[in-house]
Amino acid sequence: MNLPTIKHEDNRRKLIEWISDFPIRCCKILIMKENGEVGGHYHNKKIDTFYLLKGGGTFEIGDTAGTLIEGGCYRATMGELHTFKLKAGSILLEASTTPFDKNDENKVFKTQ
Repeated sequence: MNLPTIKHEDNRRKLIEWISDFPIRCCKILIMKENGEVGGHYHNKKIDTFYLLKGGGTFEIGDTAGTLIEGGCYRATMGELHTFKLKAGSILLEASTTPFDKNDENKVFKTQ
């Protein structure tokens, strides 16, 4: 799901509010060293919200797929498969309702 962000800018600064509607217990910064894919999993116990700070690529979240845009905000709810194909140098921020739990990362392998 692509989410709107609240932006305000004046001569001093630019303000972007990308999360305003749920509790955050964990934040991450993902910096891609090379073109690649991350995700390919879903969670039963947490919601992830992502903000593409820099770069680009594509995403699949649940039944929605599209092109990532800088400044875009995306959310994967509980049970939604999420995968990102990111370009080298991309910076993706993630905020989650719970910290990482390897037992709640349900990998999905696509057959080709």
